[in-house]
Amino acid sequence: MFPREPRSPSPRSTEREGGLRPFGDAASIPVGAPSEPPSASASSGDDDAAPPRVAVVTDSAAALPDAWLRAFEDAPGFALVDMPVLISGQLYTACESDTLSSLVVALAEGTPVTTSRPAPGQLRAAYRRFEEEGYDAIVSVHLSGELSGTVGAARIARQDIGIPVRIVDTASAGLGQGLGVRAALRAVASGARIEDVAAAACETAAQAQVLIQVRSLETLRRGGRVNPTTAMVGSMFQLKPLLSMAEGKIVTVERPVSLPRAKARFMLLAGEALAHAETDRPVLCIHHVADPHGAREIGEVLMDRYRPDAELVISDLPPVLSAHVGLGTKAAVIEGPTSRPVWHGGRAAQPHP
Repeated sequence: MFPREPRSPSPRSTEREGGLRPFGDAASIPVGAPSEPPSASASSGDDDAAPPRVAVVTDSAAALPDAWLRAFEDAPGFALVDMPVLISGQLYTACESDTLSSLVVALAEGTPVTTSRPAPGQLRAAYRRFEEEGYDAIVSVHLSGELSGTVGAARIARQDIGIPVRIVDTASAGLGQGLGVRAALRAVASGARIEDVAAAACETAAQAQVLIQVRSLETLRRGGRVNPTTAMVGSMFQLKPLLSMAEGKIVTVERPVSLPRAKARFMLLAGEALAHAETDRPVLCIHHVADPHGAREIGEVLMDRYRPDAELVISDLPPVLSAHVGLGTKAAVIEGPTSRPVWHGGRAAQPHP
């Protein structure tokens, strides 16, 4: 069992302990909502005053492509906190060079892999640094609170920080979350105040379309994400489910029988989402688990068929997410909004206005 840092009591923290949480079919929280209303100190002031200095913090589940991450780190006011994985009793972080190869071997061999939220102390250190550097406020943009305790860790971490810290639960993961981070940084660059920076992250993450194709239910079963009976039936009937994000949880869109059918449906649904994206030159991100060439081929085919003007991004699925979906997984993230509901007959979220 991965040792957890003890939690400090927090009346505003409702997150459970642990890393990624079990998947579900519904959620009661709003998609992409800030975790609390704007504070008076964040929104008051003369309109003619100098723009506030707002920093942005996120976690490694945002799956930021290397080029984006380099650009964000070159600009002031950005920090990324790592989410660790535990493989055979050894702790790994995403920044370690052998993390991916060790994870791939573990997944192939069926070795238990567990994940954890960042320790509140890691987030507190990032918040404290920006406070000491004279920033006026912080927007902390994180993986869905329905999948991880990271939002709860952030709430604990901000308790003794002397500047406003707005915590944004993106209700998403991967580059769905990452697009929210980019939107927050763009809002900061335009001189936006804390509430507008948080709103930009919320809206952009909520509008992103996320489609996931898993090769097997076995990794989900081992992680407690599906029950053994469901996994057994899925194995018997060769089910290769397509999944999506809805109200912060991972839900089933379709249950194709056989891998070729699943791949065909994945390409069609992702292509339709891309075709109906209303953004000029929308981002099309293809996430993968140790298969960059396969991911690039998928992305290039989708662009050629549906949206040649899209911006193609190929990005590793972060270890903290790969550990729960397994080898062979592909995910498509399409920047929104879209002009019509995307998924046919599924339970995925509808596009937000």
